[in-house]
Amino acid sequence: MNDRNPGAMGRGLFIVLEGGDGCGKTTQAARLCRRLEAARARRCLSEREPDSRDIIGAVVRSAYYGSVKILPETLAYLHVADRLEHIKFMLPLLEGGADIVCDRYYPSNMAYNRTPRLSMEQIYELNRPCFEQLDADLIIYLDVSPEETARRRAAGRTAEEIFDADETQRAVLRNYRETLDYLAERGRRIAVIDASASEDEVADDIWCAVAGLI
Repeated sequence: MNDRNPGAMGRGLFIVLEGGDGCGKTTQAARLCRRLEAARARRCLSEREPDSRDIIGAVVRSAYYGSVKILPETLAYLHVADRLEHIKFMLPLLEGGADIVCDRYYPSNMAYNRTPRLSMEQIYELNRPCFEQLDADLIIYLDVSPEETARRRAAGRTAEEIFDADETQRAVLRNYRETLDYLAERGRRIAVIDASASEDEVADDIWCAVAGLI
C-alpha cells in the first residue's frame, strides 16, 4: 500500500475506477481528469488497463476478442505482466507530480480472472509486486445492476468479448463485491458510487469522494 499522504505536495494522486462492463468508467475517468486538472493546476492523465502500448497488453486485448486462444489462468498472469510494465510507465509521471486516473487496475484482475484453479486470494498475491510498487490512493467502484450493464453493453459494444455473456457479467459483479470487501479489510480506501444515476450526478458523486484526498 502507499505509505504517503494522499494529495500532499509532490507526488501525484493515483485514482482507480472499477466496475463491470458498461458501468461508465471510461467516460467518468475523462471527466475526473479534467476536474482534477482544474482544481489542482497540475497535469492529469487518463490511463487504462490492459495497456495497449506494450506487446503484452496487445495480446491481452486480442484474447478478449477471441483472436488469440489462451488458457484463463494464462490470461490472469498476462494481466499482471502487463500491469508491471504499465507501472514502469506511470511511476515517473506520478513522481513528477502528475495525477493519474486509471480505468481498471488489479481489482479487475481479482474480479474477472478467477478460475477453479486460481482463486481471488491467489490473484491478489500474484499482484503483490504491483501494489507494493504502486497502490491506489482511492479505488472508486461504479455500481450498476446486471440488467443495466447488459442494456448498456448491447447499446455500445461493436464487437463481442469473452466476458460479454450475461451470466459471466453477473459472476463478475458478485466477484467484485467479494474483492472490495477483501481489499477493504486490508486497508484500501474504497468508494462505492451508484452509477445508475445520470452522468452528471455520477461525476459529482465521484468528485465528492475524491475531494477528501485534495
